[in-house]
Amino acid sequence: MVKRKRKSESLETSADSNAELQRLSKNVYGYDKVESELEQQNETAEDLLNEVEDYAIIKLDVKGAIRSWNKGAENIKGYNAKEIIGRNYRIFYTQEDKAAKLSETLLEEARLKGRTNYEGWRVRKDGTRFWGSMTLTALHDKNGNVKGYLKVTRDLTARKTAEDKYSNFVEELRIKNRELKKSEERYHKMVSEVRDYAIILLDNDGRILDWNKGAESLKGYTSNEIVGKNFRLFYPKEEKDNGLPGQLLSEAAKQGSVVHEGWRIKKDGTRFWGNVVITALHDEDNNIIGFSKVTRDLTEKKVAEDKLSNLLEELRQANEELKFSEERHHKMIGEVLDYAIILLDPSGNIQNWNSGVQFIKGYKPGEIIGKNFSVFYTKADQKNGLPRQLLSEAESKGKVSHEGWRVRKDGTQFWGSVVITALHGDDNSIIGFSKVTRDLTDKKKAEDLLKRNAAQLELKTKALERVNGELLAFTYVASHDLKEPLRKIKTFASRIKDVGYSPVRSEEFMEKIIGSANKMQSLIENLLAFSQVSNDESTFETVNLNEVLDSVKNDLELLISEKQAVIKCDKLPVITGVNFQMHQLFLNLISNAIKFAREGEPPYIEIKAQTLKGPEVPTLESDAQSNNYYFITVSDRGIGFPQEHADKIFEAFHRLNKKGPIAGSGIGLAIVKRIVENHNGIISAEGAPGEGAVFNMYFPLDNNH
Repeated sequence: MVKRKRKSESLETSADSNAELQRLSKNVYGYDKVESELEQQNETAEDLLNEVEDYAIIKLDVKGAIRSWNKGAENIKGYNAKEIIGRNYRIFYTQEDKAAKLSETLLEEARLKGRTNYEGWRVRKDGTRFWGSMTLTALHDKNGNVKGYLKVTRDLTARKTAEDKYSNFVEELRIKNRELKKSEERYHKMVSEVRDYAIILLDNDGRILDWNKGAESLKGYTSNEIVGKNFRLFYPKEEKDNGLPGQLLSEAAKQGSVVHEGWRIKKDGTRFWGNVVITALHDEDNNIIGFSKVTRDLTEKKVAEDKLSNLLEELRQANEELKFSEERHHKMIGEVLDYAIILLDPSGNIQNWNSGVQFIKGYKPGEIIGKNFSVFYTKADQKNGLPRQLLSEAESKGKVSHEGWRVRKDGTQFWGSVVITALHGDDNSIIGFSKVTRDLTDKKKAEDLLKRNAAQLELKTKALERVNGELLAFTYVASHDLKEPLRKIKTFASRIKDVGYSPVRSEEFMEKIIGSANKMQSLIENLLAFSQVSNDESTFETVNLNEVLDSVKNDLELLISEKQAVIKCDKLPVITGVNFQMHQLFLNLISNAIKFAREGEPPYIEIKAQTLKGPEVPTLESDAQSNNYYFITVSDRGIGFPQEHADKIFEAFHRLNKKGPIAGSGIGLAIVKRIVENHNGIISAEGAPGEGAVFNMYFPLDNNH
């Protein structure tokens, strides 16, 4: 730009002035020509930039407003030139970047430094994001002032995605490695902290590779003292001479495992009786890679007869550091069949599963790993929180032992002996539990059989005691109750002779003789009825109690009519029992209710029936509470009885009204109780003087005689 000087005076029309004007005119003309050429070059460069499709090349003014837009910008960002020119370039930034005023910061940085670079997420017209690499360059005028910016952006989303995938892949590998390391640590802890069993890992030649706390406690050696030596060290001299250790390894290699019991030697030379299971460990090609040896001290069951000490044969072998392979630990636990060995996390979820567990409980690893070990417990134990209690006790005490019924996959139950041991990390925190289970069902069945035999013997003893009691009662009846009517008959018969066979007096004595005979006949009949129900071995059949009651009312028809008795009855059930005995039961209860009615009132008898669940039945033993029961009550409004005699009234020959106007034989309710017991039922009585009596009877629905 040419600045023209302004003069205060008028231009002189001298030749010098004209010449100067002509020179200036030529200079101006030359500048305009250069400027025109530059403009043409700029237009050509701008046309070239507009055609670039891989880069978004945009011109911005000093405030960031868009002034130009090429095809690359349209391809990458989705806007055409008409839609975007004039708008601020912050539109391409995310809400987070807008809030942080990133676009203004970048403009300022480019202004100060001349240029700035940045990578980050950008937003297209359709709202999707892409990873953009941006270079922002400041544009200056001739005086060095910023007149705008050139913004070049490239879409690197594919590269960013690949980098993220690679980063995620690396992170997954790191997590898996950490999990594998943690798993291996748990295996080490599980084996090392079990104290009730000596668990040892051997190589193919019987050299000791691993040694747990149970082995140290049982045998006396520390890991440093024993690892690398041969397991023959634990055998007495005579067994070593006979080659027993080698024979056991050979048998385990051939058969998969071998079990042996015998005397073993501790470090201090003392002996213990060991139960040993040696299991061959195989690799994926089924080649033997070593052996696991599980030993339990069973000295208490073996009487120590031989306490002669054997000199330990110390075999000097090269101490060799062996790396503990996770595969061997897996195999050592995995191939033991006689014990179910499980690794649990702190919540009781199953982390690892060996062949012994599959053999005992029936689950395959894929079916059970990850589930909680409470699945092996019965519904009752789960409801009572037993699994959680065992873990809590193991956590507080270090370990816990328990025996009880466990559930297999197929729903069958087995009697399991369980030892749960808490596993600790380096900071002594609980990192899980080991659970060792052995199936002792055969032992449990044998013990239960002994208990059942003892219970049956006790029942027979009680039955004999009851029979002895009844014999004593019968003896009493024979010596007293039967003699009394005979004495009266004899006495009144002799008195007929004494009065000279007087018709009037003789008739009076004959009536007394007949009364005594009837009393004796009734007593004999009741004794026969009691004996019959006591020794009746009739087969149970279906008995309709409604028909039985109709038959009883028919037998007592005259007595019911004479006493104007009222009998109200619900619909009674059909039970499994003995028809004759149920007839005797209702006959005695109804005749008693009529006999012991209040004077001047017609007898009122009510019979009700309903069904109850076992827990609703009073005084029922726990092992019978799973049954359902028929509950039948017979109540009356008679003279009643004191409640303190509620149990005694069922005793044979026990009378509450021995000398009153109403006397019984003392056998009727004893017959009723015996019939209820014959039907595996329960009977009880309630009463109060002057208020009547209630007899409660419970008969099992499922009644197997």
